[in-house]
Amino acid sequence: MTEWESLLKEAAERVQDVRDRLLVSQEGNEEVGEGAGGDTTMRVDKEAEEEIIEVVGQKGDVRLVAEEKGESGPKDARWTVVIDPIDGSSNFSRQIPFYCTSIAVLEGDTLDDASHAIVRNLVSGDVYYAEAAGYATKNGSEIHSSRVTELREAMVGVDLSKTSLAIVESLNPLISSVRRQLHFGANALETCFLAEGKIDGFADVRGKIRVMDMAAAYLIGRQAGAVFSDREGRPVKPTISVKERFSIVGAGNKTLHGKMVEKLKAG
Repeated sequence: MTEWESLLKEAAERVQDVRDRLLVSQEGNEEVGEGAGGDTTMRVDKEAEEEIIEVVGQKGDVRLVAEEKGESGPKDARWTVVIDPIDGSSNFSRQIPFYCTSIAVLEGDTLDDASHAIVRNLVSGDVYYAEAAGYATKNGSEIHSSRVTELREAMVGVDLSKTSLAIVESLNPLISSVRRQLHFGANALETCFLAEGKIDGFADVRGKIRVMDMAAAYLIGRQAGAVFSDREGRPVKPTISVKERFSIVGAGNKTLHGKMVEKLKAG
């Protein structure tokens, strides 16, 4: 086990402990401020992020890009750690069983520079992990993305949250072509479902997805065989910062991805 793998798994385990404790005490939903990204910070977000930062800080030479604390550490650090302590906080607050913690380590300035990533399902305890030099795993076993190539057979996650009528209408060619459109409310975990072939595609073209939401799942998905781009089929190259917002389209394989992009261009 590499040093980063050990640290990330320890950090995710600590978040699990925070979630379990606050879920039982019902204190997790307490509002304690506003995060760097502009969203309301709940106690569960704050305490989970603090645990992660304490663990990954042991590595040294680290820059942090974290949902609640924001950006800190030297800009020229070797490692950038991108943290979403609780992806799916709204689900947590309503006791909807779909949310996770997401941590990625980057050795560079783009999502393609992610070197280590972990997403832990905080309801089931399932752990998704990947390294740029290896393959993607779930609970230690290798996973692979879907081989479905036809839209009419595809289950595709589509995030429509707080979007405009124009965006909804532009998605119609895609949504009307797939077997089923769905969305669970935690994009990092949903992308891990893409990585293991539970769903066949994922699209968030609202221009609102954040680096913290996607950095870890992006590496896990790629190492499992998934293909990603923006809605025009171009590489995804967001700035690694708290304020950045972008769109992303993913599919289990190149063929399905191309067909999804074609439908989005038609919209």
